[in-house]
Amino acid sequence: MKNKDKKIKNKIDKGLSVCGEATGAVASSSIGLWVGGPVGVFVGAVGGKLARDFILILKKDFENRFLSEWEKERINITAESVRERIQSNYNQGLQVRNDDFFTNGSISERSTAYEIFEGTFIAAKNEHEEKKLKYYGNLVANIAYHKEIDRYHANYLLRIAERLSYRQICILALFKRKSNYALSSNFHELLKTFDQNKMIIVREIEEIKILHLLQSLPSKEAIIGGGPAGNITPATTELSETGNIIHTMMNLDEIESSEIDRLAAILSDPV
Repeated sequence: MKNKDKKIKNKIDKGLSVCGEATGAVASSSIGLWVGGPVGVFVGAVGGKLARDFILILKKDFENRFLSEWEKERINITAESVRERIQSNYNQGLQVRNDDFFTNGSISERSTAYEIFEGTFIAAKNEHEEKKLKYYGNLVANIAYHKEIDRYHANYLLRIAERLSYRQICILALFKRKSNYALSSNFHELLKTFDQNKMIIVREIEEIKILHLLQSLPSKEAIIGGGPAGNITPATTELSETGNIIHTMMNLDEIESSEIDRLAAILSDPV
């Protein structure tokens, strides 16, 4: 075992020992417990025997998987994001969900937490756009605090997150902040000035609309592009209900303004 992996294992084992003695839903968080690597990130959210058993299963699973150095790094970046979001939620006084999220639904069924946790880190492992990793972490951590999101809804959100490119999640953030910009209301004319690279942004917006994350306000303007995407005039486009859930659960408000400014400049009429 490499020295780095051995250190992570030792931190996990030590964390499990402490966690086993803790009680209460966030007892471990209160003493600032953090064990390294992806298998430790939920210790701070769930205390006592439940957390110990949950993490032991994950620990054994991930130890038995072959991962390249890059894959390990992606998982660890995402794990750190989970830890930070859990800590932030705890600091805000949010309560970890108290339903059956962390417990098995039946003898033959894994817990929802295990399923979503594993799915998130598999997605992170395979993610080539590393800027997305932070937002995977936000998603899985926040799901642990929202019991209105059941197993199927959580899996759906994860699939959507995997499908979106980093620029597409920036597009969602842009339309959430659209009041800060003068986005084009005469997009048909603006499109005539677009080269191939700018037209890809249009295609990305169309794809987001097909996923029902964006919607157009009632407008008398002609349909741009047609088909399922419909009208994508920026000034009349906003996040749908599902788009708002994705934005909230992934904390897309944390995307740097500079990223949004560049998109807004392209989707605004020339001054």
